[in-house]
Amino acid sequence: MKYRLLWCFLLLLPGNATGAESGLIQTIPVERTRIYRTKATFLYHFAQFSLWPDKAFEGAETPLRLCLLGKNPFGEALEQLKGKTVHNRPLEIRHLPAGASAQGCHIVFIGAMPTQMLQAALAQLRHQPVLTIGEGEDFLRQGGIVRLVEEGNRVHFEINVTAARRAGLQLSARLLRLARIYEEKR
Repeated sequence: MKYRLLWCFLLLLPGNATGAESGLIQTIPVERTRIYRTKATFLYHFAQFSLWPDKAFEGAETPLRLCLLGKNPFGEALEQLKGKTVHNRPLEIRHLPAGASAQGCHIVFIGAMPTQMLQAALAQLRHQPVLTIGEGEDFLRQGGIVRLVEEGNRVHFEINVTAARRAGLQLSARLLRLARIYEEKR
């Protein structure tokens, strides 16, 4: 059942997730381009299967802000998300340098950065209604919410449910069934 849900989740991917499309940055190996197109699609679906408290938005017209903090590993893969909406809100993508404030963001992908900067970024967002996503091995242990994991040429994800609750986010049961669940040690 879990694999059937994952297959259905992957079928929802917008566009062609094979990475065979033309016009992508040629310096990125085709396999990396495919993986980051898949990860970009995951970001979009995480937004669709998450709910934020009303206080997270200034008003009904406020866009849902997806921010990239630090190094951007996606290249042009996020272009597939332009013009999309989530929960009747336009999806807005922002690129922020490492060390910048992610205030006003609803989803923050934290790219590669030194450990101290990562810890500071997660500490700043710890009790905010922000869905934090990263790739580092210690990302969930440090308080991140979603970790994207590559195994072979596949992408899986893990969710820190304690951190999600602390942020005031509601994650869909369908999303949680597809994830590996990480529980913080008290």
